Amino acid sequence: MAESYTINDRFARDTNRITGKLLKRSICSSVWNRLVLKETFPRGMGDTLRVITVGRNLPDDTDTWNPVVTSGAGSCVPTEYEVGHGFDEATFTMKEKALTSIPICVDTTYGADRVMQQAAAMLRNLEQVSTYVWKRKAITDYIEVSKNHFVAAAGFPKNETTWPSVEPTSVLTQKMLNRIYTDLIAEGADQDGGSLGRAEGGRPQFILVTSAEASDNIMRETGSNNINAFLYNEKRVPELLQPLGVERIIRGFYHYIDNLPPRYTYSGGTFTEVTPYESVAASSGTKLKIRQAYREAPYEASFVYLPTVFSWAVPQPTSTIGSKTKWNPQTYMGEWQWLNIQDRDDNPLGLIGFYYGLLRCAVKPGIPEFGYCIMHKRCAADLDITGCDETGSDATSSLLGSDDSYFVV
Repeated sequence: MAESYTINDRFARDTNRITGKLLKRSICSSVWNRLVLKETFPRGMGDTLRVITVGRNLPDDTDTWNPVVTSGAGSCVPTEYEVGHGFDEATFTMKEKALTSIPICVDTTYGADRVMQQAAAMLRNLEQVSTYVWKRKAITDYIEVSKNHFVAAAGFPKNETTWPSVEPTSVLTQKMLNRIYTDLIAEGADQDGGSLGRAEGGRPQFILVTSAEASDNIMRETGSNNINAFLYNEKRVPELLQPLGVERIIRGFYHYIDNLPPRYTYSGGTFTEVTPYESVAASSGTKLKIRQAYREAPYEASFVYLPTVFSWAVPQPTSTIGSKTKWNPQTYMGEWQWLNIQDRDDNPLGLIGFYYGLLRCAVKPGIPEFGYCIMHKRCAADLDITGCDETGSDATSSLLGSDDSYFVV
């Protein structure tokens, strides 16, 4: 066989005695995995379907009212103003991604140290891979489907289908979000299922998916009073005790923290994404590490997320179509299963197996006009380096009162 199936090339063997707890690394989780709505892709209708969105219409003249004619020509026949009708049509097609593990031969597991724990760690990583792949698809689909791509620069430039060829000059600000909020209300997003409920007083709330840096900057904007509104609102006291990264409500937006937001460089009028992870050599096999270029990337994207922008249509599991047919039903969500496929030449005794996960869905457009993507600057090097206060603690400068049981930040 051309390929080696030695588990000891990937799992640590029991030589020179391995001691202590079996440690493992995790792939960062994301809020995107619980945002996108899922529905069923119907069977028996092909792999490409259409979706129709009925548009809004008004008469050409909404403000002119005519006198009532009580005699002669025009009586009993009022002047009419026709209201038009139209719809937008879009198609969506099934796509898939198949993932596999390295192959494993049972004969080479005998000398592996704590092989069951190592196998469990391997499967756990594969499950996190599925989650990460879905997270990446959610972000790329939202950027592709959305009709509003802004750059945080003078004039707040916008394109419908791609990022404007303008280099960002500003971080994400509350005023930018206020502009988007006003646009969403004007578009009727709160009526068409795009808001995340209403706050006290009836104001619709929308989702902002952003980084912890950007959310913190917005909360602490000079002159915005955002931090006072957040700290001293008694309805939010429990949130003060939650760790960084948990949702918070600030001025019409429910902040969802993405721990690995998409980051970019800019050159020649084009934004290039810097992906978070890179694969490097481990003592055996490979491992992931965060790219230094990702840590230092000067720009990142935030999103005003509305669930009606798109959904994923996932096919139903199928075990039979009658007439004694039978298949292994698939969830198509990247659930990992163990396969041992016997083959006369490559696996004659059925001693070689591997994990396999299948992801499949169609991106069903909803109301793309509700999707907002904002490319903005991040100040990665601005760490507010400050020397020690030789006279004592500066905790008296905190916005928190003396009775608040919360550490000074």
